[in-house]
Amino acid sequence: MAKKKKKKKRLRVKNVFVFVLIIAILVGVVCLLSLLKVKTYYIYNNKYLSDKEVLDELKLSKKSSYLFTNTFAEKAIIRKSKLIKDVKLKKTISLEIKVDVTEYKILFVNNENNKSVLENGKEIDYVYDNAAILLNKVEDEEIYKKFIKKMCKVDDDILGSISEISYTPNGIDKERFLFSMNDGNYVYVTISKLTKINEYKEIIGSVENRKGILYLDYGNYFVPKE
Repeated sequence: MAKKKKKKKRLRVKNVFVFVLIIAILVGVVCLLSLLKVKTYYIYNNKYLSDKEVLDELKLSKKSSYLFTNTFAEKAIIRKSKLIKDVKLKKTISLEIKVDVTEYKILFVNNENNKSVLENGKEIDYVYDNAAILLNKVEDEEIYKKFIKKMCKVDDDILGSISEISYTPNGIDKERFLFSMNDGNYVYVTISKLTKINEYKEIIGSVENRKGILYLDYGNYFVPKE
């Protein structure tokens, strides 16, 4: 009986040694991998921020550890970012990282404080040169919120075609706006019909690209300039 007990003890010691050795090897491998730095970043789908600005926002550089750079860590960082909504990282075996960025849409620039208004209604100290400018203040807070909500549904290419926005309520409708377009045309529209501006290019094409005023607030007709 005594001999059998000694064999079991030796077996346990051997198992512990093997276990410790495996752990040591794994720790060593992790330590070595942690020394590897990111070779190159490829940035995708950023419209407003430059590649460098994206990396700065995410606190990434070529000094970053390839092993420990991960989407979870970056999402924790972008909670403080004003313009980046989401990010996905994909690593390659050649120490490269592909960064897929989702930015908040910039709807327009508030002329009163020169801040960009985002799809979530927040204002940031960032001016996008191609964004439309809201020239005057919308005093009614509820109307302003409704306006932002509808502007979120305007296609990006149409947003880029608007140069200025004026709040122009009248005796009939307090939710009326005038859009000045980059091509020299003007569009009157109410909040309830605002998404009809997504048909702007098609409508202007049907009137042979003449210059004038498109009324989308009451009806759908175009009055050319004389």
